[in-house]
Amino acid sequence: MEGVPPARPVNLLQRLYGAIVIMPPTAKAVCLMIFSAAMFQSMNAVIRHVSDLGLHPFEIAFFRNVFGIVVLVPLIARYGIGVMRTSRFDLHLLRGVINVVSMLCFFYSVTVAPLASVASLGFTLPLFVTIYAAIMLKERLHSRRLTALAIGVIGALMIIRPGSDDMNLGNLIVLGGTAVWGMALMVIKLQSRHDSSLNITIWSSIMLALLSAIPAILVWKAPGVEQLAWMALTGLLGTAGTMAVAQALKLADASAIMPFDFTKLVWAALIGYLAFGQVPDMWVWIGGAVIFSSTVYLTYRESRLARAGKLHPRGGAPLDV
Repeated sequence: MEGVPPARPVNLLQRLYGAIVIMPPTAKAVCLMIFSAAMFQSMNAVIRHVSDLGLHPFEIAFFRNVFGIVVLVPLIARYGIGVMRTSRFDLHLLRGVINVVSMLCFFYSVTVAPLASVASLGFTLPLFVTIYAAIMLKERLHSRRLTALAIGVIGALMIIRPGSDDMNLGNLIVLGGTAVWGMALMVIKLQSRHDSSLNITIWSSIMLALLSAIPAILVWKAPGVEQLAWMALTGLLGTAGTMAVAQALKLADASAIMPFDFTKLVWAALIGYLAFGQVPDMWVWIGGAVIFSSTVYLTYRESRLARAGKLHPRGGAPLDV
């Protein structure tokens, strides 16, 4: 209409922000989970793209960690260097060693396996955490937990299909990386008794940057300006996704928002198709849904037990670490 100015992008963003602000906490948490899923899958796509540009995934992992530290510098400046004081440096080192193994597995798998398969197998994380909690924290594995674990294993086998012509080495690597990451989460649970979340995040970034430099040097290739720009984006996307998940878990129970974590598979399938022409087969969707169903049940069950005060005193809901 004549005389009516067109809507400006800034005004649209302001309206969107205003709508989110007045949302109930659970609705905000759901939006944050969907946002984090988009950020993580976008980061995966960037990792794959940079690999296609000629850089090894180990070097990409190193730069992701370096740029992750850059993103945290303003927070360190705001709260002061004292935020880095810790009484358990040994735990930070242990977590760093475990975490870098998981990250290298993950970054490599993204470059050789379809993004949707990586996202689907990532849903097995709560299953591994439950097993580790039983072994390390002496939590009891009741029949319902064992059933959920068995269903999750069946879902993973649907995706991996061992022995078939469709078996992908990348799927096995991402599953191994997820298993190792579950160990890192158990260390984080111990760290949280001594240090703040920000302290843990800062030291994790530092340790990962230092430790990932070792394998990166072995495959080093001087990156160009374009490659550096893309790798800087991985640091931004990964940090944004991590912060969104942390805030979502503060606003709502894990059992209420975990079903929306399944949007990772939707985002992965969409981005994989648009960016790389990847089309997930039927078994990726079925296996992902089976795995996800078992992990959602575990999350819901653990949340109920936590509210009832029936969890092992040293344990806790696996997804609340």
